[in-house]
Amino acid sequence: MSAHSSPNRTPTRSRRQDSFIEYEEKRDDTTQDSEFHSSQDGRRGVRKAVNIQHKQPSRSPNELDHLGGWTPLPENAEGPIEDGAESSGEKRKRYETSDDPMRVWRRLAPLFLDEMLRHEGPGDNAGRCACCHELLEDSRRFRCKCCGMFTQCEWQGSFWARVTLQSLGVVYQLGHGGHPCPHAAPAERSMVVLDFPHIHEIRFRYCACNLSDHANNLQQLLRNGWYPASTVDPATCATFATLDVFRLLNVGGDLTAHDFMRTMELTTDASGVAEVPDRHKILRLVSRQFSFLLRLKRAGRAHDASGLEGTARGECAVRCWACPQEGINLPEGWREVGPEFQFLFMLILAMDANFRLRNRLRPNARDDPPLGSGWGYVVEGTGYKRMIANHVPEKDVSTCIAFAALAQKETRLTTGLRASGVGAVICARHELLRPQGLGDLQKGERYINMDYILLASLMGVTMLYLAIAYDIACQWRVNFQRRCAKFPPEMQLDFERTKVIYGLPVWHATAHERTCQVENSLTYQAGVGRTDGEGTERVWSDFNGAATAMKEMNSGAREDGFEDKVDRHNFEKNVRQGTTLPRKLVIAIDERDRQVAAFEEVDRTLDTSLRGEWEEMIEAWKADRSKKNPYQWEDTKGTSGEAAIRLALAKEELEEAVSGQSAAHKSSASAFVVLGLQLEEHQDRIRREVKGRPLLTTEHNERVTDMRRTFFVKLKRFRRLQAMYMPGAMEQLRGAEEGRDSELPPPLAEDIVLCLPSGLVSPAAGDCVDGLAEKEGRLREGQLHDGIKALRSKLHAKRHLINYREEHLVGQRGGTRAATLIERVTEHINSAVTKYRRARRALISLRGEEECSAYRELEDEHIRLDQEEEPDTAARARLGVVGSRTSKKDRKGRAAASASRRRMSWIWTQGGGPDADDEELVDAVRVEWSRAKARKDRWVEEVDLLREEMRRVLRFLEWRAMWWEQKRSVTHSVSADIRAGLQAYAARQASLARRLAFRFKQIWNNSAAAAVRLALEDDERMAASMEDETVASGEGIRTTE
Repeated sequence: MSAHSSPNRTPTRSRRQDSFIEYEEKRDDTTQDSEFHSSQDGRRGVRKAVNIQHKQPSRSPNELDHLGGWTPLPENAEGPIEDGAESSGEKRKRYETSDDPMRVWRRLAPLFLDEMLRHEGPGDNAGRCACCHELLEDSRRFRCKCCGMFTQCEWQGSFWARVTLQSLGVVYQLGHGGHPCPHAAPAERSMVVLDFPHIHEIRFRYCACNLSDHANNLQQLLRNGWYPASTVDPATCATFATLDVFRLLNVGGDLTAHDFMRTMELTTDASGVAEVPDRHKILRLVSRQFSFLLRLKRAGRAHDASGLEGTARGECAVRCWACPQEGINLPEGWREVGPEFQFLFMLILAMDANFRLRNRLRPNARDDPPLGSGWGYVVEGTGYKRMIANHVPEKDVSTCIAFAALAQKETRLTTGLRASGVGAVICARHELLRPQGLGDLQKGERYINMDYILLASLMGVTMLYLAIAYDIACQWRVNFQRRCAKFPPEMQLDFERTKVIYGLPVWHATAHERTCQVENSLTYQAGVGRTDGEGTERVWSDFNGAATAMKEMNSGAREDGFEDKVDRHNFEKNVRQGTTLPRKLVIAIDERDRQVAAFEEVDRTLDTSLRGEWEEMIEAWKADRSKKNPYQWEDTKGTSGEAAIRLALAKEELEEAVSGQSAAHKSSASAFVVLGLQLEEHQDRIRREVKGRPLLTTEHNERVTDMRRTFFVKLKRFRRLQAMYMPGAMEQLRGAEEGRDSELPPPLAEDIVLCLPSGLVSPAAGDCVDGLAEKEGRLREGQLHDGIKALRSKLHAKRHLINYREEHLVGQRGGTRAATLIERVTEHINSAVTKYRRARRALISLRGEEECSAYRELEDEHIRLDQEEEPDTAARARLGVVGSRTSKKDRKGRAAASASRRRMSWIWTQGGGPDADDEELVDAVRVEWSRAKARKDRWVEEVDLLREEMRRVLRFLEWRAMWWEQKRSVTHSVSADIRAGLQAYAARQASLARRLAFRFKQIWNNSAAAAVRLALEDDERMAASMEDETVASGEGIRTTE
């Protein structure tokens, strides 16, 4: 028996009377038992080791490879980080050219105009050849400055006029760069060449001499850098450079082929005098083919002997360099690390649907399959459609409220649509779409669609832990394991080897019930750091610009368009890891230190036994979510909060819709009011954030800007609903806007007037739909109950902290830390007070003072907890009366009378009345301690995760360089010139990977403060140089497995 199986077992006799075995209790590198027996003469004892077993010690990530012991952005004593601040403290010199460049330019505008017109004349070389400088008396004069390869400008005696080489009788010769061929093909041909920014019509000949190496016509065009529009007798070509420019503008700026060609037509002849060929349909065709070939080229498919047919699913996708990938960027032995380090190798994903990226059914649509279905980011179509066709609709019923995705997953309007939207799976921390992580939704956000897309994106992936953020995770997760069993074996997830963690994105979580929020919050999921799970929303913002164009495309062109846009998106995300990861790490280090200090202050106030009890409660809840939630304050008063009232209103509106008593709208009346209340709270958060004083001023300003931007996005939707439900409010808002001084700047987000029913100045019939004011009133009642409940909890926590400070802390340092923590709790108290007061004012506006008498006015004097005063208050009072004429008896009586006259604030008797007993106090402090511990743990994890991600990026680039080096050994049969091209491209890609790794490590070797300064300076320059080098030549870093 081993030591681990019976650690407390005492030595016992074996069957032989002269021997016994002692079971070892030590834990070291080996485990063994000791057998004792006496010699035959009984004079001596013999000890023998038995049951020897070697332990498998857990390993630290620092021991796994050469990067394990390397620490990116070491934390040294460089002082605080100040983005953009000058160390000298001197003010920057002011220059007119930088402060007001337009003012300087206005004075020079005539000079600029004259020089522009100067180009219309002969210029400096009037009458002389620009090359030989000989006088040109009666000769025709030409110039080629910016017109392109095939167009010249001829001097007409008084102005320059464009003429084509074709009109001058020039014939372009292929195979010789335009120069004559000794054995040219006899036939002259016509060709329209799209060479940005012009459209040219030319005459040309094919080459028939040995220099062309017996290349056929298509090869001669391609070797000349012209991409033919057809494979048989092409009459139109686009230059590679033109296709590169269009691809960049299309995937980066959502420029359509029609707009691009219209620009080229206007550049060629804006007056319309000349007839310019219309080639926008041809551009769509050739650009689609060109982009597909670029993806194959960057994935190394031309270097593979199996050819294009051997391309595996997802092989052409750009994979995330920082996400864990076994055999690529995970060190050897990563499975052997201790349990406390296993979260470093967790794969964290986010999934969501986008219903703006629809696709319309077209009666004239032709069969147009995508190029390389399943090779990139979009799921392989055949298996996906077959699985969807055999799908039986789920019968799941939601137990959570206030979000539309689940309610509409089977009912979203799909009339006339081939696809009602798309679903996607991304890496939640770096926001890259997964290979095969995108798919069409035929009828809303159904489980079968999202399950298939998720499982397809995980094919071939090995992991111990998987975290998934999804806005309906609370319901989607219920039968996920059972649904997975219905998929093909190669797609099924091994739940025995992989632990799956589910969570709600932080912003979407606010739409769920409070219990659901706490149970599924990413804040309380161990190992995910401070991942917010909202990366899909940021990805959609990059794609929504193409929604209009993609709605009208054929299915194949649309899918290839997605492939191209995602390809660009993932590539840019990867090359910016060198600057984004250190910025995140600097913020994480700073916030980690704050949260660790805050938790230590709270933790010092606890008894050891109480701390142990709460830690056991947390572990028990993590193992079994049916246990008591340590992060939630239990309300034992039975009052109805805002969430309960929202649920009741939703049920009532559903009943009215079923009975036909209410009009059917996309968003209900109560949802409109709830959105208004959420916007009010959003404004409060902005105001609190503006008053904050963070160390990272730049990061603080960006956070405020992001919060204001998010507010205006939500406000836009709120105004649309307001026009439907409150036409009178729109009139009031228009009147206020007309009366505002136009010279003043527009109001900030936190100053915007929302104008709910309670905000109508003179409400009249027809100002809002029937029942809307009553719904707001009920929701305001819920806010009143929630505000009082939150106020009670925070006041309990504040009293506990004050008591501990006075009883245990001595000295300025401890007192200052405690005061900071108390101030933080006080901010939460003020927030609850603001919420209550605002809700009460609104309710009075709706119902009148008499109807709201049950909800008392909350004065500052009411915001107290009995005995909240400082413990030395009595001593200070006694000190004040020292030397007075009052007797000791009188002073005692006065103090007793004062205490007896002090009454408990009404907030402790509102709604049934709490007793403010010890149980309630302990419960409130337990929640504060548990949440502070969770925040601290997540920020510590975030720092560790970011550093491990930096190591994984470098491992990936090292692996990628070696992968491309291996591709230099071309094994299949190709011509010598193609072999040279394959080898050169592989060498260049390997060099690029090494240079990226070198540059990233150079940034990350700096201290945290220096890294931020270097990243800010290097970000734009590096991105620009990378685009120039990789995109213009049709290259980039791509991942294959």
